[in-house]
Amino acid sequence: WLKNLGSDKRPVPFRPSEAMAVGLRASSNALRQLTMRTIRPAATPVFRLATKCCQGTQDFKGASFWNVRSFHVGKESLEDESKDNTTLVHFRESKTPHPLLAKPHQQGNAELSISLNHIWSEEEIQERLDNLYQHRPKSLTDKIMHRIMWSLYRSFNWVTGFKPVNTPVRAVEWRLIVLESFAGVPGFMAAMFRHFRCLRTLQRDHGWIHTLLEEAENERMHLLICMKMFKAGFVTRCLVIGAQVLMTPFLAAIYVVNPGAVHRFVGYLEETACLTYANIIHQVQTKGTPLNEAWAHLRAPGIAKAYWKLSEDAMWIDALKCMFADESNHRDVNHTFATMNSDDPNPFVSKHRKDAAVAWRLDSQGLSADVGCHKTLEVKKKE
Repeated sequence: WLKNLGSDKRPVPFRPSEAMAVGLRASSNALRQLTMRTIRPAATPVFRLATKCCQGTQDFKGASFWNVRSFHVGKESLEDESKDNTTLVHFRESKTPHPLLAKPHQQGNAELSISLNHIWSEEEIQERLDNLYQHRPKSLTDKIMHRIMWSLYRSFNWVTGFKPVNTPVRAVEWRLIVLESFAGVPGFMAAMFRHFRCLRTLQRDHGWIHTLLEEAENERMHLLICMKMFKAGFVTRCLVIGAQVLMTPFLAAIYVVNPGAVHRFVGYLEETACLTYANIIHQVQTKGTPLNEAWAHLRAPGIAKAYWKLSEDAMWIDALKCMFADESNHRDVNHTFATMNSDDPNPFVSKHRKDAAVAWRLDSQGLSADVGCHKTLEVKKKE
């Protein structure tokens, strides 16, 4: 329109309605492109999952809806062997080496295939089985947390049908699933709060976050290992969801006011977990019990062998022992955190470094832990 001002042509009048229409069309196209790039990729997996679930309900007699592995944990993470009979790796690390070769396994050209955690020995596990430590509440906060935890423990026993003698196998299965699914919540929640606190106050964390995240990941690994051995039914899934929905806001509210109280609560929770695992191990090893008949002959899943560096002939009972030892470690860690101030240095940092060094050494030398193996590490080293 401006270009035609100096010409003989009649200028085209400016129409605001047409300019508005052009602007609306441009904004509509931009909104459509934004939707295609953001919402559609996020909604596609949900749509595919819903389609798969609807297809599974057509054959409900075969329980295909609840037996689809990819529905709850992912088929790839639970398979022991791939098509070419090679062991699958659950945790993956970037193949790009560290530029400074700072990691010990990179210095020896050994390939790290799994996350690092404490590798238990048979002696350590037996020592913890013989000493089921229980903290005696002293302060008012300790007494309140202790009473809440043990009330939940007794209620949980009644709901799941768990009893210390001749426990039904199904009761133990869904008890372990619910227990591990909830036990992985407090550690991650505490790490999140401490992370936000550091960002908000512009201060250091003093090493707590790593220990708390390690605890949460360890509990999640317990859950994945249990899901490899048995599946979760509809009632179990409802209990898992209910436990997270009810307990997570409760613990979060307490952590804002008194973090030590939550760590004390988790310490009592891990005490009950130790009692549960110790009882299960005893029943599996006792002939004539339902757990002995169902689990004594079972092999440990591949994901458990890789996680705890177990030998190839490790049994399911050996994985249960390692899970018990992990729970006893979480018990001690949380009871220790409950007695510390929020700005105290984490006393377990050196322990994490030692655990990493042991795991790297076993991985680079091709050794395994002596749990469930007729050979000890000392004998293997001599050979």
